[in-house]
Parts: sequence; C-alpha cells; structure tokens
Amino acid sequence: MASSQALTTAPQRAFETPETTTSRPPATIGTFRSRLPHHLRSHLNSGREWMQQRAAAPLPSPFPTATALDQLLVGGLPQGQLIELIGRRSSGRFSTILSSLATATSAGEAAAFIDLGDAFDPQLAVAAGVDLERLLWARPGHLKQTLISAEVLLAGGFPLVVIDLGNPPVPGGRGVEASWLRLAKAAQSHQAALLVSSPYRVSGTAAAGVVKADHGRALWSGSTPGPRLLVGLSSHLTLQKMRRQQGNRTEALRLQPPAALIYGTTTPSIGNRSRS
Repeated sequence: MASSQALTTAPQRAFETPETTTSRPPATIGTFRSRLPHHLRSHLNSGREWMQQRAAAPLPSPFPTATALDQLLVGGLPQGQLIELIGRRSSGRFSTILSSLATATSAGEAAAFIDLGDAFDPQLAVAAGVDLERLLWARPGHLKQTLISAEVLLAGGFPLVVIDLGNPPVPGGRGVEASWLRLAKAAQSHQAALLVSSPYRVSGTAAAGVVKADHGRALWSGSTPGPRLLVGLSSHLTLQKMRRQQGNRTEALRLQPPAALIYGTTTPSIGNRSRS
C-alpha cells in the first residue's frame, strides 16, 4: 500500500518543483548575430528579413516579344518563370516564337531554341529578324532529350530559352511533371525566361503562365475573280493562367509575312516542315 502510494506521488513531486530545472530564454537571431565576428554578421538573416528583402528587390525586366504576349504578360516573357504557349495548327504559335527570338537577338541578347518539332527554317528566321549569330539551335529527337537540353542551356547562362514541341503526336508524350518542375526551378535559379510551345498542356503546375492561341484565320487581299494575295494571319491569344495576375484576358494577334508562317509550306533548301 505504501509502495503504491509512493509510486503515485513521485511524479507529482517532480512536476510540482519546477524550480529544480533551470530554464533558458530562447535564442534569437540577434543573439546569434551578436556572437559572430563583425564581417560575418551581415550574412546571417532570418526568414522574415529574407522575405522583406526579396519583396523590396526590383523585378528583372521581362523579354518583349513584339506580339500580343506583351500585353497579356505585362511587358513580355518574365525572367525566372516558365510560360506555356499552347495552340493547334495555324494558330500563330510558331510565328510568336520567331517574333520572340527576333526581338531578343536583335537587342543583343543570346537565345536558345530547342526545336523538337523540326520546324525551324533559318532563311525564314532571318527574314523575320532573328540574328542567327546570337541563336543556338538544338534539334533533339525525343522529349527526354528536349528537357535535358533545356536544363543544360539554362545552366549555361542563356537568358532566353524557347522550346517548341511541334505538332501531335509529340515524341515522348507529355513527359513527367517532376521533370517540368525541375526545369521551372532551373529557370528560376538562373533568372532566365523559358517559353514552352506545345499543341496541348504538358508542363502541369510547373507553368507560371499559360497562354492559348486560337485557330488562325488567313487574311487575303484582292477579290474574285482576280488573284488573291496572302497578307497575314489573324488569331487571338488568351491568358488562361498567370500567377499574381488576372486570367481569362484576350488580345488580338495579327501577323504579316514572313512572320505569318502557314502549315504545309515548302522550303526547297530545307524540305517539308510544318509550321504554325
């Protein structure tokens, strides 16, 4: 009886005498900083201080594209983010790519174009204003090679990397979302603009913004029964998703030759290639 009572009262004594244990106040970031040498104190910041510094830091200037993307994305392709441009045949998707590359390279920036769709024509690109001396052109044969190439080019310091997956079926399918997330993380780490052109959604949640190009309509000059001349392509770009921005906004897209490339055209020196 006495032993059982001792067992029950022993924990109460330990709980009722907190003065037997010494309590120390929690150390703060200021305490740690004060114990460091003077030249190292500025390198130690708390999470709140880091967030405040990041919010106060100016955002890098986006890459203009000279298309309706500039209005939808508030200035152009944002650096450090993955933007996905989706659209069917003859939607102006490939023409938007050429305009983006032309604007960047003509301004003296280096750009990389990963051409899984095998639709790039150097002669037409020059006519559209692309500076080939500042453009790296990669031609992978599979989606896995495309993702690896993009990650290498981002790590290599290219400020603008553009991926074109061509028309369906895309070799390699949609890929794994984890691979797209890693690619988006690489763009963020190197503060590079990453534009992915695809006939349908592939990057999942990795895309900071998604723009859809509607089916284009050919613009002709002249009237029947006389000859008619193709003068451009009319389409619309719709912002379906953008972080920290309002979606479901639409801008008109009008392209003129040679930027308005139509599917099924043939270039004798290059061969048959499909374009949008």
